[in-house]
Amino acid sequence: MKIITDKSRANIWYRKPLSGCIASNGSPYNITLKKGSANNLLVNFMGGGLSWSEETAARPTTISRLIRNKESFYIPKIPLWQLNLIHIGLLNSKDSRNPLRDWNVLNIPYTTADFHIGNNEFPYKDHKGNNKMLHHNGAKNVDAALAVLKQYFPKAPDTLLIAGQSGGGFGCVAHAPKITSIYPGCNNIIVYSDGTHLHSPIWANTAANVWKVCPSLLAHITSNDLIVDLFSYAKGHMPPHALFLHSISAWDIALVNFMNKMNHGEMGITPKALKEFHETLINAVKQLKSEIPNYSFYITGYGKKKDGTTPHIFFGSPKLLYSDMQDGLSIAKWLCGAIDKDPTDVGESFLK
Repeated sequence: MKIITDKSRANIWYRKPLSGCIASNGSPYNITLKKGSANNLLVNFMGGGLSWSEETAARPTTISRLIRNKESFYIPKIPLWQLNLIHIGLLNSKDSRNPLRDWNVLNIPYTTADFHIGNNEFPYKDHKGNNKMLHHNGAKNVDAALAVLKQYFPKAPDTLLIAGQSGGGFGCVAHAPKITSIYPGCNNIIVYSDGTHLHSPIWANTAANVWKVCPSLLAHITSNDLIVDLFSYAKGHMPPHALFLHSISAWDIALVNFMNKMNHGEMGITPKALKEFHETLINAVKQLKSEIPNYSFYITGYGKKKDGTTPHIFFGSPKLLYSDMQDGLSIAKWLCGAIDKDPTDVGESFLK
């Protein structure tokens, strides 16, 4: 993938190396950008796991661990050749079904295992006992990425969509106030978090001592529901017309596994783990719905397997994006409704 320049063509993906920024394992870090033909802007935060302890830090996702079916918890880097493979789903500018295909896009890959909000060098020992360092510098990478927004997209967009998936779904909400402040003249602002719910008592300690989140955000991380805390933080620091969207799979296979590890010490799909995830998810959505007037959700049990799990995230999957998964409505149509300032709740039956 070529490096972006002032002469780069529209609707072609380019990369931009960020000086002084690195992935969790110390590798160079790149963001990707695309200039569109419409005056709309998507700032997207990608996902890829997390680490909250020395144990999880020592288990990055590698080819070797995947082959041996070993536990792994986060993506430690994205090689240059993989950058060509990440623009899928709503990042695919060649899919005529994609309502965002003509938009300007700043895409922020995720390689720091800290939901894009960390500021710490975290020491650990790998499986051989060697001393290693996990660079939880997600916040620095995001700040550097946002510093180039005005360079390539100087005009205030008609619509600003701040989106993220999985780990990026937490990050996009946390950084939404900062992004919004870059374009104070934008009157159509949407924050869209896809695949985010992890109910656990680990968050305050992880944010303070493992990731070392900045004090202004850390003060809002006080409960077992991190996504609730982050939505509340964003609401209090954004214009009143901003809309908040939340899509979530009712028994999300990845999140059930992670939650079981956080709360009970091991990955695994059990009836108890499924029940705990689902019940805490519904309670979180109810709380968000009661506390944030401009919050809308999409909950679905589409694609449920024999083990009781449902898929993880929708943003990158054409099959899930464009299928009428719940109440006769697709994620793409639901998102378009919000862009047109007509947000709706989908999957209300789950709350009853």
